[in-house]
Amino acid sequence: MSITIMPVGVDQAGEVHRIMQLAFEEYRELLSPPTGALSETVENVRDAISDGGAFLAFDGDVLAGCARYRLFPDHAYAERVAVLPDHRHKGVAAALMQAIEHAVRAQGILEVRVGVRASLPSNLRLYENLGYRTIASRP
Repeated sequence: MSITIMPVGVDQAGEVHRIMQLAFEEYRELLSPPTGALSETVENVRDAISDGGAFLAFDGDVLAGCARYRLFPDHAYAERVAVLPDHRHKGVAAALMQAIEHAVRAQGILEVRVGVRASLPSNLRLYENLGYRTIASRP
């Protein structure tokens, strides 16, 4: 199957919210403090998309993930990169991050930042493998 990334606007905030909720559900009882993703509303997602943008990812013709980003004067912040469990380890997250990087470069922003919990080492490895580096760490 091939991965396809589609930019979306605030009109698709409900779908971005739905996929994010499904992808983050496994962390409900796992993380301390809990992930904020599971308490976000569609309105929160709509506001976040308004501050930057969002993408949906398809694995073939099946919706597989989503991601958002916010724009700041000197960087973009990639957030809520979410891939449904059945579609992980297929390049979906990498394709979403590449889409964010291209979108923000087209707007003249050269730096993309992400926040990753140290308690999720596989997520840390994902971003390291994509060329990201740790610039700060806090408990």
